[in-house]
Amino acid sequence: MTGLSATSFDSPPAYGAALAEFLRTDPRAEPYIGFRAENLEHSAKHLAGLQALIFDEGWSRLGWPERAGGLGGDPKFRAQMFQTLWDLDIQIPEPFTTLEILVPVLLVFAPHLSDELLPGLLRGDDTWAQAFSEPDAGSDLASLRTRMEPDGDGFRLYGQKVWSTFGHLSRRSVLLARSGGPGHKGLTMVLVDLDQDGADVRPIRAEDGENHFSEIFLDGAFVPRERVIGELGQGWAVAMYMLQWERGAWGWLQQGRFHKRLEQTLGMAAPDDRHAASIGHAYTLMAALRLHTRDTVRRLAREETLGPEVCVDKLLLIDAETATWNTIREHVGPRFDVDPDLHCLRGEYLFSRAAPIYGGSQEIQRTLVAQRVLGMPRD
Repeated sequence: MTGLSATSFDSPPAYGAALAEFLRTDPRAEPYIGFRAENLEHSAKHLAGLQALIFDEGWSRLGWPERAGGLGGDPKFRAQMFQTLWDLDIQIPEPFTTLEILVPVLLVFAPHLSDELLPGLLRGDDTWAQAFSEPDAGSDLASLRTRMEPDGDGFRLYGQKVWSTFGHLSRRSVLLARSGGPGHKGLTMVLVDLDQDGADVRPIRAEDGENHFSEIFLDGAFVPRERVIGELGQGWAVAMYMLQWERGAWGWLQQGRFHKRLEQTLGMAAPDDRHAASIGHAYTLMAALRLHTRDTVRRLAREETLGPEVCVDKLLLIDAETATWNTIREHVGPRFDVDPDLHCLRGEYLFSRAAPIYGGSQEIQRTLVAQRVLGMPRD
């Protein structure tokens, strides 16, 4: 462990420069620069080594509170780390994305869990999923049916979840279940172990051939009472708090990937004036996403509580993601669809087709912005 601390750097950019120098010069980081995986499972296994490396050296602990195993300091250090990794063409391990969404929630609503479990998550020794959506409850979480029933010093879970990212590679999942009556007020959020009897996780093969998602079938899986996040019946409020991190942190992380992939693609083929307009359009949308999510990250770092305006982050993400990948495919030309060396790019392109749906559909986000941000009438 090096001697890094919250006072080692006077700003996130200074931290980013030092991290970049470490990754460029330390031979242990070489296997991760420019890495392209054969498949999702190969990627997860390989990048776990990167997580362990930057945790053991202290880099990924900056920006997290000391009481939870971090090194303290400005939370913007975390955003800078993601940007630095993309700048060096280092793929960000999926667990980082999940913990950026889930752990800030635990710090507020279940600090005993974050203090105990964050180090293992950061290092890659533990992996989590989130299980909210159900076959009949996607964007409308208030209608979910998975239920939790009291049993001794905990609860038993019964129901089905779907579209849990990396679910089949995760040891635990944050889950929203019904502990009371119908509607928002009857929901509770819990942390459940997936490696137990009563929890059956089945991967879902996506269009690109990868197991991005999973179904989770629950038939009496046990949750200790201390694994409740917040209070019983507080699940909707906890989920709404979580959304600001999902929109802001996820959008910031993804804009770095979009910029890097388009930059790399422009070097694959000779310049063509016919593509100038689409390239400019993609860069404009990426810049809008970058600037807006940067502001969201800064507000979250100031511990502001954001409202429905974070839906704008998701809408900007949808436009930037679809435009970027349309441009990449157009610029590369026909070989994009057949060149075996481009299989990773093709996979990312195919995944981008889901952008208007995953993490909250485009139609729902537009409605929320219209009604709750702009104050437009419902009719």
